[in-house]
Amino acid sequence: MKSFSRFWGLLFLLLVVSSWMLGINNLDLYDWDELNFAEIAREMLLSGDWLHPTVNYLPFHEKPPLFAWMQLHSFRGFGLGPFAARFPNIICGLVSAVVLFFFARKHTDEKIALRWPAFFLLSLLPQLYFRSGIIDPWFNLFILLALLPVLTGKGYSLKNGLASSLFLGLAVMTKGPAAGLIVGLCWLGALYYNDQPKSSRIRQAISFGLVGLLALLPIAIWVAFLWQDDDGYFAKEFLRYQWRLFRQPDAGHGGFPGYHFVVLLIGCFPASVFALPALLRRKVFNSKLDQGMRILFWVVLILFSVVSTKIVHYSSLCYLPLCWFAARAVSGEHLPARDLRIVKRGSLLIWGIYAVASLMLPLLAWNLENLLPYISDDELRARLELVVDWPWYTLLPFTTVMVGIIALYKFTFVNTWSLASLHLLIMGLFVAIALPCFAPRLQTYSQGELVAFYRNLKDKEVSVGTAYHKSYAQWFYSGILPDTYRKGCQYRQCRFHGLNPRPLFFSSPINKTERVLREVPDAHLLYQSGGYSFYQRPSQ
Repeated sequence: MKSFSRFWGLLFLLLVVSSWMLGINNLDLYDWDELNFAEIAREMLLSGDWLHPTVNYLPFHEKPPLFAWMQLHSFRGFGLGPFAARFPNIICGLVSAVVLFFFARKHTDEKIALRWPAFFLLSLLPQLYFRSGIIDPWFNLFILLALLPVLTGKGYSLKNGLASSLFLGLAVMTKGPAAGLIVGLCWLGALYYNDQPKSSRIRQAISFGLVGLLALLPIAIWVAFLWQDDDGYFAKEFLRYQWRLFRQPDAGHGGFPGYHFVVLLIGCFPASVFALPALLRRKVFNSKLDQGMRILFWVVLILFSVVSTKIVHYSSLCYLPLCWFAARAVSGEHLPARDLRIVKRGSLLIWGIYAVASLMLPLLAWNLENLLPYISDDELRARLELVVDWPWYTLLPFTTVMVGIIALYKFTFVNTWSLASLHLLIMGLFVAIALPCFAPRLQTYSQGELVAFYRNLKDKEVSVGTAYHKSYAQWFYSGILPDTYRKGCQYRQCRFHGLNPRPLFFSSPINKTERVLREVPDAHLLYQSGGYSFYQRPSQ
């Protein structure tokens, strides 16, 4: 029986991972994060300098280089494109599912070992993240691997302490010091709830400290190489950026205190509605592993609720414990009546939100001509004036949700897992249908004209830039080569106001056009489209 269920589990995994590859090369990389990371990897590949993350071939102090190295090798294998930029996260999804299965099987049973990765692979945001080119899937996996001894309540032996140091070091090299902060707070939580004698807890505290010190070794080696080149400038700027990100919202990414709770409830669905009752019922789900997962969940949720910068994927590490508790909740025969009511009402509410959103998108698109006169924002109105085809089949995501809702409330389920399985099946179908229906069209409104402008400059001897808006599209899609920049001027002041050895092509929001033409008097307005104005400043 076990070999039979494992066969179906393996087949399910291969089908899910294969589905992530469909269509991702036809969807442009998104500003900012996807394009930011891909541009760092592209410049490393073309310049041959793998130590220094750069954007516009200038030092980029915000992220360590590990994920860029993954994308760099993917670019070498598949070429410079969206598929190669996103391929490392497809591998991460596969590895994550295997890790969750074997870890859960070792410490619990076969049911949870199969259901934990099932929730993780088919809940909404994890599905999207494994199709993306952002850092967080690998960052979250490395932190989980670093915390495995803590989650099981066993503490560190020499062997697993060295392994945890390695994985924590990789997490720091992926995204920075936030990894150490998260793991350190989880260690403190584990010590606080540890019921062992005081002497044992002291030994564990010492082992935690040693693991943390060893974890600094990879990034220390990297910084040491950089220090020789710039006398510590890069490392100091990197740390300043991390502190600024903690203290104040970055580039408009603010939010209300409950922001991440809403993101998790709606975004990590359907795992979230099954997990919440189990997450909160400490007396029932009270194993060492449950305790460790609760610590991980609350540390991440509270930490990033306190941090001023609010971005959706900051709380993505919570998906792992949420999916764990969802798997725990559905591994018994039946949920208690109160919990079942919470699941049914919560899922009806969230499916209703998805239904309304997936219906409103095509309906609004079909009636844009009537709505445009009521939109006062010039930039938004210009974007929505773009001609984008919304055929009848863009209603299929709404239809999928409605058929799913009817099925959920018409069928009788033999146990809780059968109910959860239908939720996961509907979500898998919904994402597979909604992504190609909505993502390219929404992307056309948000950045389609911007990408097209810079893509048309590829392989030309030009300079590129932006005015009054932040983007990475100009660097990645114009494909500026390092030799081109060595012959001219990289710096903004030079390109916009000084002698310019090559024509400068740049963009601005449409509502900044008059200001740009005043400040750069020799710039020519080429055209306006999609909420942007596009300019050329001749060479001088």
